[in-house]
Amino acid sequence: MNTKLLLLAAAAALATACSHEKTAEVATTPDVTTTTTTTTTVDTTAYRSSADALADRVAADLHMNDEVTKSKLRTVYYGRGRALRDADLRYANDTTGRYAAIRDANDAATRNVRTALANDGLYNTYTSGQSSYYDGPYTAVAVTEQPAAAARPSLNARVGQGSGVKKLENQADGDKKTKFENGAKIKRNDDGSIKIREADGTKIKVDENGHRTVHKPLFGRH
Repeated sequence: MNTKLLLLAAAAALATACSHEKTAEVATTPDVTTTTTTTTTVDTTAYRSSADALADRVAADLHMNDEVTKSKLRTVYYGRGRALRDADLRYANDTTGRYAAIRDANDAATRNVRTALANDGLYNTYTSGQSSYYDGPYTAVAVTEQPAAAARPSLNARVGQGSGVKKLENQADGDKKTKFENGAKIKRNDDGSIKIREADGTKIKVDENGHRTVHKPLFGRH
């Protein structure tokens, strides 16, 4: 009887020891956590394509085939595209800030286009069509008016030198003569040729083909 009790007690003790060992093993097993990192890369292809398309359209509008200048325009518009994207991200919840940032990006593009074109006439044409090139606000650029070329004085004004006409003659053969108060004369022939005697005695002949001959007096007017 005592032997059976001892065996039962030994078995119970062994089972309890095994249970503790398993519990210890489970408790000491470290947790393994797997971390996945996702890297977002900005796709520049879309910005390049948009910049190239706009540069080609501007070049066509300006009737410009210079590849060097077109390349400069592509760079300008690529930078503008990136700046507009940054404005959208930075001021997603700030309408006023986004408006100002977009305007600044467009205005910077306009300044850079002027540098790239290096031609006031082309730049004026460009700025007159800004609304078709830009999305969003921008500062309108006043078109610089090109000064008109000064009108060349008429032949009568140059020869008469402001002295006034003294006499006009219309001859029967179609020739016309004009005499001025300063002593100068102009004779226009019906074949288109012209003879001029200036106030200082210089004689000028222009034939019907536009060939010009000038004779200066040796000792002043005679």
